[in-house]
Amino acid sequence: MLFPLQSRAEDIIKIRHYHLQPRHDFALKLLELVLSKNGTPYQILAVKSNEVLTEGRVEKMVVDGELDMLFISTSSARESAMIPIKEPIYRGLLGLRLLLIKPKNNEKFKQIKNLQDLKPYVAGHNVHWSDFAVFKANGLKVVSTTSYDALFEMLKHERFDYFSRGVNEVWSELAQHSAQLVIADNLMLFYPHPVYFFVGKHRPELADLVEKGLKIATQDGSYKALFLSYYADTIKKANLNSRTMIFLHNPAVPAGTAPIDTSWWLTP
Repeated sequence: MLFPLQSRAEDIIKIRHYHLQPRHDFALKLLELVLSKNGTPYQILAVKSNEVLTEGRVEKMVVDGELDMLFISTSSARESAMIPIKEPIYRGLLGLRLLLIKPKNNEKFKQIKNLQDLKPYVAGHNVHWSDFAVFKANGLKVVSTTSYDALFEMLKHERFDYFSRGVNEVWSELAQHSAQLVIADNLMLFYPHPVYFFVGKHRPELADLVEKGLKIATQDGSYKALFLSYYADTIKKANLNSRTMIFLHNPAVPAGTAPIDTSWWLTP
């Protein structure tokens, strides 16, 4: 809960969301940054629930006006149901994937050089995540569930062979499961995966503030500085130049979506 300015309660713009996991920290910090650029007092409220809400349920709550916004990968349906702020907040980094695997399979994965080599192996994925369709569209086998935490346990118990994770997520997740999992050597996946701030249609004034703040933060360099403060070490640790990149098509990205500027992290 953030109170950036001393203001009368009726003047404060309140933003309700449901992003509670550590992997959401950067996007929440970016939201705080862009809202601060407008000079309008605001209060960011993390809504708690007695049950763990799925991504699909959270999205519906934004559409129904129970929450004000979320950040999520784009799709035509989401762009129709909510107000998208069409700036990929992770600069495409979430589409760069490293693979969590069992240590005993590392030698097998070192032999993978292209998409055809990967196809015999089975991925684990959350059925509510919009990039779930990427694996199906590229002919990859998938075992799915609705629980984020369950995926790690399923991998440990060999229900599937690998769990594709964003390079910005994987290191903290590995730290929690390093006794039984490793990151596959010499391999990475990449597909267009723009994640936007989406605002409920009941809050058009909030969408305007977020869009204006993002433009200001991009122009004054504070957005890039925040991005690098979170991910520069992660990008360096991933040693991208030593990895084979397998490109995947993402059918969920709406036609006409602008290419993502990856220059903050991907050198030519």
